[in-house]
Amino acid sequence: MLSDEKLDILRKGVSEIVKKRVNPLSLSDSLKISQKSDLSIVTIVDTEISDFIHFQLSALIKTQGFHFFSEEDPQSFGFPSIILDPIDGTRELAKGLGECVVSLAIMQTASTGSAWIYNPFTGFEITSGQPFVDAVTFNEDRLFGYVSRSDMKKGLLSHIEDVEGVHVEPRGSIAFKLALLASGACDFVYSKTPKNVWDIAAGTLLCWERGFKLFQGDTEIVSLDCERVSGELIWCREKDFERLRNSLVN
Repeated sequence: MLSDEKLDILRKGVSEIVKKRVNPLSLSDSLKISQKSDLSIVTIVDTEISDFIHFQLSALIKTQGFHFFSEEDPQSFGFPSIILDPIDGTRELAKGLGECVVSLAIMQTASTGSAWIYNPFTGFEITSGQPFVDAVTFNEDRLFGYVSRSDMKKGLLSHIEDVEGVHVEPRGSIAFKLALLASGACDFVYSKTPKNVWDIAAGTLLCWERGFKLFQGDTEIVSLDCERVSGELIWCREKDFERLRNSLVN
């Protein structure tokens, strides 16, 4: 787990990069938006945060043999590993929306580690090791969850609109959605489409710590041992899984 001192350094450094690079009067120019070979976009904020965190955690790489696997600098994938999405929700960032986060997982194995998710625009932050108290009661009649904006726009989730007792709302950034789930802001997160491990590693660790499980189809995923995870993913409490699977998966 990162020390409080190191977290403070990361938090301040990320915030300084965002303040320096995000000019609301000329958003596209200030972000220096470009398109990658897979047609996704990247900004100077993504690359600078990736380089900054790589430098700050270089001791883990040099002295403890950690791999470094960032969306903008995927040097190698293996364990132990630093798995980073410097800005998850780049499309939201490019539109000026604050639905984007830094997603950092430091994993000793494919199923254990610590995580930090931070939204520099809102100050929302959640880390491993934070004290929390489980809710005394849970929603029973109506389950509320977050889904992908792009999945919603593509019409991939139209079958959910008429499901009784299940309500969904779109949010950008899968890492942000998982952080909200871990913080108790919803009952589940559903993804229809595949995710790269840097998208979900930190959020999944935080959810695991707080009693939420990850399911793919009928199978519980207990290890993030591959670079890309196929879709039809549901993060939820075990007691809600069967009901959600029947309602969400078509």
